[in-house]
Amino acid sequence: MKSIFYYWLLMGCLCCTSAVYAQSKPSITAPSALEQQIERARQELNRRFISPKYGILYDYAGRDGTIFIPTAEECKTDKPNGLSWFSPIENGAFFNGIYIEGLCNRWKISRKREDALEARNIADGLVRLATIGHVPGFIARGVAEDGQSHHVAGSDDQTGPWFYGMWRYIKSGIPDRAEQQKLIQLVEKVGNALEKADWKLPCDREGYGFRGNLTDKGCRISARLVFIYRALYDLTQDKKWLDGYYRRLNEIPEGDSMTRLELCAQGIPYETANPDKGNATENEFWITGISQANLKALIELEQAPAIREKFRQGLNRTAEKAALHLSRYKHFDNQHTIGFNENWRSLNDFWKPQPDIATTLELALQQGREWAKLSPARVYEDKHMREPLWACWIVLLSGNKALISQYQADLTGALTHYDWKQLYTARFFVVIPAYYEAKMNKLIEP
Repeated sequence: MKSIFYYWLLMGCLCCTSAVYAQSKPSITAPSALEQQIERARQELNRRFISPKYGILYDYAGRDGTIFIPTAEECKTDKPNGLSWFSPIENGAFFNGIYIEGLCNRWKISRKREDALEARNIADGLVRLATIGHVPGFIARGVAEDGQSHHVAGSDDQTGPWFYGMWRYIKSGIPDRAEQQKLIQLVEKVGNALEKADWKLPCDREGYGFRGNLTDKGCRISARLVFIYRALYDLTQDKKWLDGYYRRLNEIPEGDSMTRLELCAQGIPYETANPDKGNATENEFWITGISQANLKALIELEQAPAIREKFRQGLNRTAEKAALHLSRYKHFDNQHTIGFNENWRSLNDFWKPQPDIATTLELALQQGREWAKLSPARVYEDKHMREPLWACWIVLLSGNKALISQYQADLTGALTHYDWKQLYTARFFVVIPAYYEAKMNKLIEP
């Protein structure tokens, strides 16, 4: 009644008809079809794809929620392999580190306590993955039901998103000062350990070797390394990280011919000749998306206009190439009957002892070929669902309104195309950071 009274005062009316009353009623904008679709995705992720105990995203689950979590003993004995590839706990740090950005942006818009708690749950998962290992700098991929046991190998694809997600969460406004300081100490501890190892990513077993190196060549890795340095300075204000940032920016990686700054300006070399057939190179969107997020973050953090412009060039060049792949979503049939087998343990038939990372990788690649035969729906989803949705995120991260307007139909088409309940893999989670990136910056029409 109070709102009606104010309406009458404003209009100078002593009475109003029911029609006027209807117009004067304070209105809550009804959720758009896109917003409803994204909310359904979030609900489905919570229903099937996030550990209720530990706040860590799973890689896949059955449509009814069936999931086979590796036991502590299976983690200890490297089953199905030391990388945990093809198990549902393969990509926890990778997925959490990206997903949390979407949840933080969701909270910035809503300011609801429950949204903050949802983001904190994912942050707690990231903390767990960085504190259960024995080797300094190790970031685990996932955990067994005991919350501690994990596979031996991480990777740059786990560690890069881990740093990004921790930085975004710490800076989001959700954690209080005490929580911030605790998290900053953890991030710096990991950073110091990795810098001491010259950014080789350690496995969590003495003598097992390293999985990935953040000093490698190319834009994909270069953007990750310089972002980590710059984010560490942003969090700690320790000048050693800023000095390291500029040193790494102007360094030519081994095997390359350009500095990391110039490599960042080049962007990611996606397929442009026949995009409808996929990426001819190894630069799949789900693997390289974090590098685009790093470029965007570097633009936010860098103060020098000339350097910032280099990052922006890379951001736009990457987005322009990715945009050519958006329409691939049209190839996905929500009613397909392609099979998926949630029980990865059949891959143990190929198991053998793995004394080092090289043996592990050889075994995992062999198992991958078998897993594709056992679960062809995973291959189908990767090609026709995962890749176009991650391309959406990459395009939206650019903030290039002209480009986004040009591909508006494909962006909204891809984001609204899928029936989340019919999907087996969690890789659609990227629609949450993609949508809230767009909403925060008013990039796409509702």
